Amino acid sequence: MRAKPSPQAVSQTRQFPKRSGPRQEPGLTAREFARVLDSVTLPVFASDKRGRLVYVNPAACRLLGKPADALLNAPEALFFPPPRAPVPQSGERVLVWNGREHVVHLLREKLPLNTRAKGLTAGHVIDVTALRDTELACALHQKRLEALVDNLPLLLHAHDDAGRIVFWNRECERVLGYPAREVLADPHIFERLYPDPSYRETVRAWHREPEGFTDREFHMRAADGSERVIAWTQARQAQPVTGWATWESGVDVTARKTAENALTEAERRAEALFQASPFGVHLYRLTPSGRLILMATNPAADKILHREHATLLGQPIETAFPELSSPELRKRLMRTCTQADTWQSGPNGYRDGQLAGALELHCFQTEPGVCACMFLDHTEQMRLETRLRHQALHDPLTGIANRSLCVERIDTALQRKRRRPDYRYAVIYLDLDRFKLINDTMGHTAGDAVLVEIAARLRASVRELDTVARMGGDEFVVVMEEFDSYKRPVQAIRRIRQAMVEPITVHGQELTVTASIGLALGQTAAASAEEVLRNANLAMHRAKSMGRNRVKSFTPSLLAQTLKVVRLENEMDRAIARGEFFLEFQPIIQLGVGQQLFGFEALARWKHPERGLIMPGEFIPIAEESGKVVELGYWSLREGSRILNRWRQRYPHLANAVLSVNLSPQQVPKPDFLPRMREILQETGLPAKNLKLEVTETALMQSGTLVLNKLTELRDMGVSFSVDDFGTGYSSLAYLTRLPLDHLKIDLSFVRMLECGQENLEIVRAIIQLATSLRMDVVAEGVETLSQQGILRGLGCEYFQGYLFARPLGEDKAEEFLRRFDMALGPVPSALPGKNPENMP
Repeated sequence: MRAKPSPQAVSQTRQFPKRSGPRQEPGLTAREFARVLDSVTLPVFASDKRGRLVYVNPAACRLLGKPADALLNAPEALFFPPPRAPVPQSGERVLVWNGREHVVHLLREKLPLNTRAKGLTAGHVIDVTALRDTELACALHQKRLEALVDNLPLLLHAHDDAGRIVFWNRECERVLGYPAREVLADPHIFERLYPDPSYRETVRAWHREPEGFTDREFHMRAADGSERVIAWTQARQAQPVTGWATWESGVDVTARKTAENALTEAERRAEALFQASPFGVHLYRLTPSGRLILMATNPAADKILHREHATLLGQPIETAFPELSSPELRKRLMRTCTQADTWQSGPNGYRDGQLAGALELHCFQTEPGVCACMFLDHTEQMRLETRLRHQALHDPLTGIANRSLCVERIDTALQRKRRRPDYRYAVIYLDLDRFKLINDTMGHTAGDAVLVEIAARLRASVRELDTVARMGGDEFVVVMEEFDSYKRPVQAIRRIRQAMVEPITVHGQELTVTASIGLALGQTAAASAEEVLRNANLAMHRAKSMGRNRVKSFTPSLLAQTLKVVRLENEMDRAIARGEFFLEFQPIIQLGVGQQLFGFEALARWKHPERGLIMPGEFIPIAEESGKVVELGYWSLREGSRILNRWRQRYPHLANAVLSVNLSPQQVPKPDFLPRMREILQETGLPAKNLKLEVTETALMQSGTLVLNKLTELRDMGVSFSVDDFGTGYSSLAYLTRLPLDHLKIDLSFVRMLECGQENLEIVRAIIQLATSLRMDVVAEGVETLSQQGILRGLGCEYFQGYLFARPLGEDKAEEFLRRFDMALGPVPSALPGKNPENMP
């Protein structure tokens, strides 16, 4: 029997003996042949024409899992069913025996008819299940290996003997971006992976190295143009894969190299920062015994702490830096080392021998048991701040306290006064008398020298506890505190005045400087330092107004009076605009051959809507101090000129009448003085010859060339001038010859004393004789009695003004006086008792 050839099985051809008659040819007997088949490991079976099994060998029984008795006469199709579909070319079929699938080759063949086994079909089974399981396992293993290689986070590629790439896994594709098919097909892939020729040759040489394991990092150009760093490990196969000479495994270390480079750069920068930082840096390690050991320092630490730190490394902090090793600081540093307690402190002063400074500390943990202490030198900054604070609180010229520090000290005194009712303090306010004259005549350098000397004398006249301050200009303040009696400030003032008596030598000249002093005691209630200074300042100004070089203590009545003056000053502008001011006219009589009306003196009055009539003695000093006297003077001049010119038009005998108006010393220096004078004369129509301006003796003495020129120009226009209150100021004969004067007015104080002594009579006689010799007329004001008139006429005086002739009259009454006045004889004088306090400018 011939079996059909199969790729998986070996065909066998068997020949059975032929029988020709009874003669029996030599060969195996049936029994012997059966024993042979029984010993064969290949399952063999035979079936008859009916398809029933008539023979199974033991191997078939084992395969089918049944004994021979159970199989014989059983239908063959029960165990070897015919195929339901065409059998594949391999001839393999899958049959289920004993609940397990078997992959088998089933071979069946009918026996020849000329044999004794006529009508039988023989078959055998080749079980290839184990083979197919092995092949399947191998294929599965192959797949797993391929999947493993493809999905490993390693770059794998292999080279042949010529150096060409023959394997390229997916990780290579992912990292470098080149598909495997492109790499394997491109003979010039190395030029793309390594563009630099020399570098590429280095890579090729590495691939040609002898057998062994070597590691190397290469920079490879990816498909997107970026550069990747791959760490390759090379290995040669002991039993190489067909076509593989070497293979390499690699790891993409680009991120690691970038991180390493960044770390290296960061370390370089940190080291550069550590070395160049303006902060001094100490690194301390905490030992198990609790000691802080210096590990490292930077150059700034050497500079800030003024020592070489290299010799101090390894020493404990209390040995290396005694100035930084206070118990509190050591405790905080130990907490920082153990508990990561980050902290900082403001500038702390220290002293080490002759060195002193201030450090700002910043401490933090760098690793467990180690802390960094950074410190910034604030020494220069604190010195600068000290200097700036000193400059902010002290006068740059004299070096004593300035207004800010003075106010601060007074505020402190007030707070103590509120806490302690028995606390005493006082403020002494000084203003140098006529200091402006020193600046104007000797220059500001001399003035500064005087201020410096005065500050030194004040400082020497009071206690160290007391504060001497310059408020600005020539004003000084002394703040006294913590004394047992309010007699102490008075004693201090005596010492100050005594110290100022001694002349001050400046530029070779001796100067005597006095001061007006105001005193404010702490027993007067005050809400703020500014209020205390105000009180002392008010007292000082009152002392100055009393004649300078005086001392005045503050009282509540002084404040009330000052507030009253301030109110009047504020109301003065509105009073002019509202017409609250008006003029009164006091006649000036000429007694010669007959009695004639020489003219009138215009006197300003203020009719206050609330207080009523306010006399010049009250508001004129306020107007002069505030500068409002300028406008008030022009108003008086304009109003008086208008009224007199109207009278001249009504009464012909007044054609030559003169209007006397007081001229303030503040008006003449103004640039618009002459233009405004011309404007008033032109506006009112009064001829210049009918106007006489009265100037005080003191104002004339202080006049400069510019003022004299202006007065001379007015004199050339026809305006006449009179010296008011002659004899009460700084009398000088020289200025009388230089000034364009026409009249001298004897002050009423001399007129009143005519009958009280020969000395007064001689003074008046001298004044009249002086005026006569200078061809000036004399006007006596304040004449109240016929006796005074007779004496003055006997001395040669022709012009009189006073109650004997008329009081100051309002406009209507003055006009009535004109109508009654007889130009030939004039009115008969009548003595009017009483003084003349209203006859003031």
